[in-house]
Amino acid sequence: MTKQRELILSIVRGSDAHLSAEEIYLAAREQMPTIALATVYNSLKYLSDNGIISRLTFADQPDRYDKMLVPHDHMVCSACGAIRDIRIEGIDQFLHDHAGENIDSYDLTLHHLCPKCRASAANI
Repeated sequence: MTKQRELILSIVRGSDAHLSAEEIYLAAREQMPTIALATVYNSLKYLSDNGIISRLTFADQPDRYDKMLVPHDHMVCSACGAIRDIRIEGIDQFLHDHAGENIDSYDLTLHHLCPKCRASAANI
């Protein structure tokens, strides 16, 4: 693996956030000032295509990258766009039971107001 890919992977794995390519690029430039944005995008594509990280796509937001590879779902704040991992126990079986057949994969995104945005809205 190239030094650039190793750096990008370490940034994704070292973050508890779901970073965008731009955020990863800015973090990478702190350690490798000559890294190109195209290198970041190409590396993220390689890492996600090879199952090393996950690429997340949400409406009205740039793609995000996730270090967690185990099946899980996401909550997205409708106001600030913050993304949080969630795991709903038994959902795989529930989907199987209601679909009547095996499910290869699914994407579940719950939209809500995060506690910070909810508090801000209450103070208006």
